[in-house]
Amino acid sequence: MSQQSTGPSRLSRIAAKEVPHRKTGRFFAAKSDVKTSCEQLVHDVKRSALHDAMKSDMLHAADLVNKALHDMTEDTPGGRNELVELEKQVEHLQLAEKWVNAAERVLTRLGPDASKDVRDRVLETQDKVMWCVRAEQWDGQLTAALSALTKEVQEAEVLAARADA
Repeated sequence: MSQQSTGPSRLSRIAAKEVPHRKTGRFFAAKSDVKTSCEQLVHDVKRSALHDAMKSDMLHAADLVNKALHDMTEDTPGGRNELVELEKQVEHLQLAEKWVNAAERVLTRLGPDASKDVRDRVLETQDKVMWCVRAEQWDGQLTAALSALTKEVQEAEVLAARADA
């Protein structure tokens, strides 16, 4: 009682992926996607309200990704997997930029009248995120630091909204 599939078999699909021109096309498409994401990150960092030191750290991280991307060729062993990892790292850096920038905005919104405890928690978690960026820990440790920063920024936003009302 087995069903016969009418589509291509698993082996033929795997073999189709190994066709040289398709493999090349996928490699360069992935490389282009990473480059575009990295350019977007640079653009967002330059437009952001981050301090100059934070901007330079983020731009340095983007530069490292660009250098790794530039050195990667189609013949690089495991190049496609490295591109996937670079794409993930750029996504993590984009999230870091987003939440560090949000922290700056909420600190500005809270103003000098905010609780010292709230400001200190936001600044401390923001510093942890920036340390991860500087130390090139762009996935595991950065993810944990971003989670903490997200929570602190959201709590600070609530306090800022109450103060505005």
